[in-house]
Amino acid sequence: MAWPLAILVVTPILAAVGSLLASERRAVEALQCVQAGAMLASALLVVERVIAGGALSASTLLQTDALSAWLDLIIGVVGSTGTLYAVGYMGEEMTRGHLTMRRYCRFFCLFDLYMAAMLTAVNQDNIAIMWIAIEGSTLSAALLIGFERSKAALEAGWKFVILSSVGIALALFGTILIYYSSEHVLGVSSEALRWSQLYLVAERLHPSAIKIAFIFALIGYGTKAGVAPMHTWLPDAHAEAPTPVSAMLSANMLTLAVYAILRFKIITDRTVGPDFAGTLVVGLGLLSLTIAATFFLVQRDFKRLFAYSSIEHIGIALLGFGLGGAGIFAGAWHLLNHALAKSTAFYGAGLVFLAHEHKFLDRVTGLLVHMPLSGTAILVAGLALAGLPPFGLFASEVLIAVRAYAVRPEIAGVFLLLLALAFATLLYQVFRMLLGTPGEPGRPLSKPCRLFAWAAVGINVAVLGAIGVTVPPGLTSLLDAIVRLFNTTMEMP
Repeated sequence: MAWPLAILVVTPILAAVGSLLASERRAVEALQCVQAGAMLASALLVVERVIAGGALSASTLLQTDALSAWLDLIIGVVGSTGTLYAVGYMGEEMTRGHLTMRRYCRFFCLFDLYMAAMLTAVNQDNIAIMWIAIEGSTLSAALLIGFERSKAALEAGWKFVILSSVGIALALFGTILIYYSSEHVLGVSSEALRWSQLYLVAERLHPSAIKIAFIFALIGYGTKAGVAPMHTWLPDAHAEAPTPVSAMLSANMLTLAVYAILRFKIITDRTVGPDFAGTLVVGLGLLSLTIAATFFLVQRDFKRLFAYSSIEHIGIALLGFGLGGAGIFAGAWHLLNHALAKSTAFYGAGLVFLAHEHKFLDRVTGLLVHMPLSGTAILVAGLALAGLPPFGLFASEVLIAVRAYAVRPEIAGVFLLLLALAFATLLYQVFRMLLGTPGEPGRPLSKPCRLFAWAAVGINVAVLGAIGVTVPPGLTSLLDAIVRLFNTTMEMP
């Protein structure tokens, strides 16, 4: 039975409808808490069943393999904590009179639809439906980015719409080219759009068409992933969106776009070999890391700081996927740990914003003293994002460096140099916020806001710590299955 998969995708849709129809705040809060619990539980069940029995399906509408299950795990865990955090954060905004009940309900309707669109996209065996679902997540994300209706927020939302629309159009061209090539082999039918069938006949597809399709997909979905040089929307969107949305953009939407790139890369690798796609992905990954590490030092907005950190870590994950072998294992592991750490960083940053009502990094000091919850969240997340042990990002970065040295030593040297630069500049900015003389105390936060924030941060930090020391055996099996999708083996150093 595949009922956990159906629950995972359908529950956010039902929660969205329920939130829109609700007339009381407590009803929305209760509904979102149930939705968060159902999302987490069903995601874990889906992962467990894929580990135990391979691919999972719910009729012909929803299909899940190892890579899909990995994204279900990321979106399920981080999406559930993000929902809890959003209840506290938006509830605080409503308590302060910044939101009406109608807008409060509308926010959670959009937030849940955003989750549903992402979960639909990753649990598909159809390349076209995946594209439609990702476009759906783009539309809901655009409305969420501009939700506060300030001039800066509307500009950021509009910029996101323009660049993402261009990107999604390019991705559509790539999708059409895949179908053009596959219909000559599989015929004019829906089978020519199914991942599972495309993998089987990949060696018979037209090499030139597949190469062009991958370039379109890489640029198109790379725009949504915030990959340099298509990253320019990302710092504005993360800085101006409500903080729960910023956390989900970094943790989930960027990861979703990387997932789409990987689906195209699997086909390309099986058709023309791994060198073509791998070289392009490695190049963009290093460029993203270079730009992020350079721009850390000049940031004066703490939400923009963490936005550039997202560009850095998506670049690192792409580098691992481009190198192949153990790099694929490391890239997937990096995505999970980055999602947990980055959402934790934004959870802490959001509380600072609520207390101080500004995002100026220079005016926020001594957080560990006068805002211990925020300070702890930013400290743990900052150390993890800097790549320090005992967190999982340290392990994935080491594996990527070792894999790079094994296949391209010059890439390993550049990678380590950029990592050192990013490490120094990120931690310099983070410790400016955490240490020093405590600044202005800011406005006190309500008890419900603090409780929901504690729950979200606590779950994230607990998972980060639990998987930082070792990879659980079940997840190792799942990662091994992901590596095999690329027609390679996981030769661990």
